[in-house]
Amino acid sequence: MSSQISPPSPTSAVPVVPRIWAVLAVAVGTQTAGSFVSQGIYILVPFWREAFGVSLASASLAVTVMNGVQIATMFMLGRAIDSHGERRIVGIAMLGMAIAMACAATFADSLLALLLCMAFLGGTYAAVQPGGTRAIMRWFPPAKRGVATGFRQAAVPFGTMIAAALLPFIAVQHGWHAAAWLSAAVSLAGAALFWGLYREGDDLAAKTERPLPLSKLVRTVGQNRNFWPALRLGIAMSAFQFTFTAHVISFLADGLGLGLFAASSMFAATQLVGIPGRILLPWISDRFRPGRRSQSFGRVSVIAASAAATLAALPLGTPTPVILLVLVGLGIFGIGWFPLYLLEIAESAPKGSIASTVAFASTICLAVMALGPYVFGLLVDHSGYGLAWSALVVPVFVTALPLAISSPSHPK
Repeated sequence: MSSQISPPSPTSAVPVVPRIWAVLAVAVGTQTAGSFVSQGIYILVPFWREAFGVSLASASLAVTVMNGVQIATMFMLGRAIDSHGERRIVGIAMLGMAIAMACAATFADSLLALLLCMAFLGGTYAAVQPGGTRAIMRWFPPAKRGVATGFRQAAVPFGTMIAAALLPFIAVQHGWHAAAWLSAAVSLAGAALFWGLYREGDDLAAKTERPLPLSKLVRTVGQNRNFWPALRLGIAMSAFQFTFTAHVISFLADGLGLGLFAASSMFAATQLVGIPGRILLPWISDRFRPGRRSQSFGRVSVIAASAAATLAALPLGTPTPVILLVLVGLGIFGIGWFPLYLLEIAESAPKGSIASTVAFASTICLAVMALGPYVFGLLVDHSGYGLAWSALVVPVFVTALPLAISSPSHPK
């Protein structure tokens, strides 16, 4: 790869294919860095609880504040990306994330100071998802967008895994301040990678069209017959995936009689198979079902909900290999669905409002992600796991089936 990635020339078709994979490598590296930092906040919560002498709920406010500000700023940053380009905004945002973690490491001598740093972190991380998606849409032809998005989205759990391996070790050996400095360094490397190597694509319409205001954007994307069905299913699947993530260990330990260690190990295996799932499923869609992305999204979601329903129906004492087999299915389909959804939303967007459209949809999904685990927990406390699992999978079935049986829709 050369020192920087320049946009493909209209008169030079041969170098385009190697160049787009170089773009993908930059996008994957940047997303990995962003995920390392943002998901690392979850991992550092126990260390902040001990450092500040507060309850677990109080320490967890770091996550709540980060996600809350991310929800509040994502659409604004999406419009900024559409107006000024993903290279500039994502590069600045990654630099902002590094500053937030450096400030936490240097000045956060109280929980309140830490929360202010986490608010700034969430407000800057909000640019990474819409910016990276816009880059894929502008550089990749429709036939390659699925696998490209799959690799980029696989960077999310990959970055999380690296953070889970490194941050606790650093925090135990050298204190949480050192772990925060490491996160700052990773974010700074991500900013340098994206700013230094990435260049805008040559899509003239995306460069010159102004992003639409929210009300007009909603009317415009709504003219695509698959947009609202895909968004509804994306909302249901967002609640499904993150509620499953939050509660499956407890369910395996209590509902199926596994110990916490076995339940945690099986959960880790579920997350691990989700990484190739995010690459394999969109590749299958690109390779064998071109023009049927929304239908593929619906069918993948039906399989994921069916696997969850099967898990919920397993009796106490079910053999471990059977449980693990169901969890593997949940990992592949219950985590691998996201690239298909993201592309369906992005391909519904006007050329000049790709990041704005992704940000609009992501804002709604993030809000549901925050509420889903709490509602599930309430249902378990008052009525048991049966009703809670039903409330989780029924909306997926209801919103997925119309897409699963729909006629093909061709990407732009």
